[in-house]
Amino acid sequence: MEIVAGRRIASCPARLSGYRRRLLRGVVYPGLVPAAGDTTEGVLWQGLGRAALARIDRFEGDLYVRPLLRVELASGAAHRAFVYVLRRDRHALVTDAPWSEAEFRARHLADYLAACRAFAREGA
Repeated sequence: MEIVAGRRIASCPARLSGYRRRLLRGVVYPGLVPAAGDTTEGVLWQGLGRAALARIDRFEGDLYVRPLLRVELASGAAHRAFVYVLRRDRHALVTDAPWSEAEFRARHLADYLAACRAFAREGA
């Protein structure tokens, strides 16, 4: 995230209720889709300004929308945060397979980080 945003960012663990993270067809990264009763563990990136959000929006492209949703911090406190959710018209890309962070780190992280660095070098 820091490579794409262009600066260091404070973060903390967070949970998002009512959404499921699934592997997308043909790519190594996941998509979040609405799913009643499900909870997704993630990271709340704090203090993102307009410039960083604009960079992240360009990186994410038109695959996602960025609604303001309620997340829960480890302390139990509720917080409103922008969340990148798969666009409804892209739900055909969703597979039944859950996305595995461990598998992503082991098999795809190096290439993914190289793509993030290339994005950053392009002057995003």
